[in-house]
Amino acid sequence: MLGKPVIAYDTGEKFETINDLVFDQVNNVLLGFLVDEGGWFSSARVLPLDQVQAIGADAVIVPTKDSIAIANTIPEIEAVLNYNNILKDTRIMTVDGRDLGTMVDLYFDDQTGKVEGYEVSGGLFADAYSGRSFVPAPQTIRIGEDVAFIPSETADLMEEQIGGVRAAMQTTSVKVQELAQTTSGKLQDVGRSATATLTNAIVNPDEQRSFVQGKILQKSLQAPNGSYFAMRGQIVTEEIASTAESFQMLDDLYRATGGNVSERLGERMGGVVARMTVEQAEGRRVKQMVQTDDGYIVAAIGQIVTPHVIERAKTYDREQALLGAVGLSTTGSVQTKTGAIASNVGGNLKSNASNAGEYIKEGAGAVWNQVQETANDIQQWSKNELEERRIKGALGRPVTRVILDRGDGVILNVNELITHQAVEMSRQEGVLDILLSSVHTETPHISLEEMRAPEDGKAAL
Repeated sequence: MLGKPVIAYDTGEKFETINDLVFDQVNNVLLGFLVDEGGWFSSARVLPLDQVQAIGADAVIVPTKDSIAIANTIPEIEAVLNYNNILKDTRIMTVDGRDLGTMVDLYFDDQTGKVEGYEVSGGLFADAYSGRSFVPAPQTIRIGEDVAFIPSETADLMEEQIGGVRAAMQTTSVKVQELAQTTSGKLQDVGRSATATLTNAIVNPDEQRSFVQGKILQKSLQAPNGSYFAMRGQIVTEEIASTAESFQMLDDLYRATGGNVSERLGERMGGVVARMTVEQAEGRRVKQMVQTDDGYIVAAIGQIVTPHVIERAKTYDREQALLGAVGLSTTGSVQTKTGAIASNVGGNLKSNASNAGEYIKEGAGAVWNQVQETANDIQQWSKNELEERRIKGALGRPVTRVILDRGDGVILNVNELITHQAVEMSRQEGVLDILLSSVHTETPHISLEEMRAPEDGKAAL
């Protein structure tokens, strides 16, 4: 935060700079930012946290210049400034005398101001490479002139929890690889229908159709009646794509033009596995910063992952990044789970080849069940996501056929626009798939007047 410019949203003018933080040590919250010390602290100028509109990577945005206030007009801020306690370079020690290092920075929630921890240099838990560590914020902290004292329990929270799960992962890594090969063999035994279903679940058919346009075919495609409708080396046209779709072979066309389902499945699988296994990160030390795309810090370097950090990673869809930051790939986290299962199974086994064979066999069954469950989760999730995308793409477009309910009542007539109500009625009548496959997608050659709805929009000016 220090040195960041303060910019007024209404004028776009940079008019102040963050000089220090106003920290309430009793309640462990950040109250605001000091922008000008003035002659005395009572005349200092501050930016209260509740006046901050956004904290970005490069600047702090406030509504107007009037967001800056005189410190003595805000009693809680004035009281803190009167202590004249300096956070930076203060040494942090536990009340039982353990040195945790010198305070360098702090991490806080930019909405509530709650301080979550401090970055310190040196001390008992300093990282060998960076010389830094993360001290979790206690409920109480007493900042003196040279030393800040925190409860002794804080040091205990900084201990990395290394349980038997990690050992289980290490001792079963070879077996997991063998089981993965067995699983791979089973996955290859898939029929044409299942392949098409899986491809469509992983890659939206609309994306497939867009991808193939203008691509060169790498192999010829044969229709169900035995005739070839597209030849190797041919450039895919709209007509070829439509023909493939009519034969329900769009997925074949997608793969024949270089579409890679495996990569997309890997991306999906990684995300799903991360969501299912992110709890494995709990108790581990973060080795690299985990941030959102707009710079919000999910987990800091040196921090021990707590359930709160895991929930924050889920909120911002950063589970996979969190697993990587603690040294677990999605593969590793699955191995950890599998290792724990294998360890439980192997606890009662004798050390002979026969029992080892049974051990691997039971482990293989467990892994295969997990793969099947994960695949089902992916397919259901993908199906729902695909349907939502198709609905969003259909809304506001006309239909090319009459959509009937079960009693032959007309939900939508030809050329009528698809509305949210039409989608819900079609869903209730079990004809949503018919509606979504009857969307007119070509660019309409109609006048602006014809495109207008018969009434003004509710949100129009």
